[in-house]
Amino acid sequence: MSALMRMRLFKNKNREPGDNKPPYSNSNFTVQERVVLEPGVSYSVGLWRDEKNDSLNLRLDEKQQQMQGGGGTPVQPKQQEPEVDIPF
Repeated sequence: MSALMRMRLFKNKNREPGDNKPPYSNSNFTVQERVVLEPGVSYSVGLWRDEKNDSLNLRLDEKQQQMQGGGGTPVQPKQQEPEVDIPF
């Protein structure tokens, strides 16, 4: 499965103490396709530093369902039992 979005942010070498410039940025970021984040849907986000390029890498994926045991069966979220109104 490919990532919904990947982004590389480069260290801002023009930043000076006391200014409001971000420590990392990318002024030339282009989205390859439309990305829509749905309310109430869980996503997985990762951020790591690349020492070689002095940058931060961000990756956004749809959250994967956990597999149960080794059988490859997705674990379904538990559904709540409907409330039953008991007359007294």
